[in-house]
Amino acid sequence: MWKLPKIAVCAIRAGTEPYLKEFEVVLDPAGGVRRFEPGFALDRFWIEPEASDLAQQAYVEELVAAARARGETPVLACCRTLGRAGWLKRRFGGFHVVLIRDPVQQWLSFYSLRKRPRPTYFELCHYVLLSEMAGCGDVARTLLGHEFDGRGTLDDRVAAVRRHLKRAPASVSFQAFLAVWLRSYLKALPDADLVVDVDRLARDQAYAREVETAIEAGCGLKPDFSDCRAPAPHGIAPPIAWRKAARQVVDLMDLHGAIVGPQAPPILFRKLAPAFAAVTPAPVGGLTRLGEALGGLVGGAAVARAPAKAYAAAATRTDGSRR
Repeated sequence: MWKLPKIAVCAIRAGTEPYLKEFEVVLDPAGGVRRFEPGFALDRFWIEPEASDLAQQAYVEELVAAARARGETPVLACCRTLGRAGWLKRRFGGFHVVLIRDPVQQWLSFYSLRKRPRPTYFELCHYVLLSEMAGCGDVARTLLGHEFDGRGTLDDRVAAVRRHLKRAPASVSFQAFLAVWLRSYLKALPDADLVVDVDRLARDQAYAREVETAIEAGCGLKPDFSDCRAPAPHGIAPPIAWRKAARQVVDLMDLHGAIVGPQAPPILFRKLAPAFAAVTPAPVGGLTRLGEALGGLVGGAAVARAPAKAYAAAATRTDGSRR
């Protein structure tokens, strides 16, 4: 489970070669990838930009050097590094692209693999990450119903959450995922040079061309997204009252302002808006007039946000365009 590295390095090329082939040049004769440690998968996921992690730094340096030694441009395809975006940028510079997808469909994609009553690996890793989020102990205890001490190897910590949560209901799985999803993006987006809506990328060719151009302007590489396809939406409805569950997570984490405030990343609101669309807000006037989709954030009470035109302008700046 833990043998494959979670950070890939490659040159952009046609998709005709085996997945992970780019690691061939950094394989260790003794096995595995040089300098990779299993704990990199989740350990220090929430590392702060100024923190030191020499082992992880040496691993990334090895990947970057391997690409440059072949005359290629290194591209780090980070599957699980949203919480480390600032740390990576401070040490390695580069042009940082953050991808974002519909959180409900993303959760359904791994929940659909669940072998009852056992959770999937994806559920387990989110339980581990939630239990170790700094400053969120109360949130983790409330959602998980148990306190984990975060000590031991990664295998030990995964085993601990498995013992206590292997029969956890779907609502726990979804809320744990969403809490990590929210904190991850709120941590990564300030360090993004480009934010890409993956759902839109797959259906809007004009948007895909804009993203290609933005990447080329940012780092000199121009990928071709003409054949980009998003996974088909899962045909089943989420097995939970997900809108209510999402509002509860936002309330519990006190993230109203982070999602709808004047400085909030507009794309987060767009991805979560369906969860907040059912309640009619209290009437207000002037520039603080609420959109009909926002009342559910605080159980029907009024929540102020930037006026619609200003919000749309901010969305243009952060969604698919360089900042």
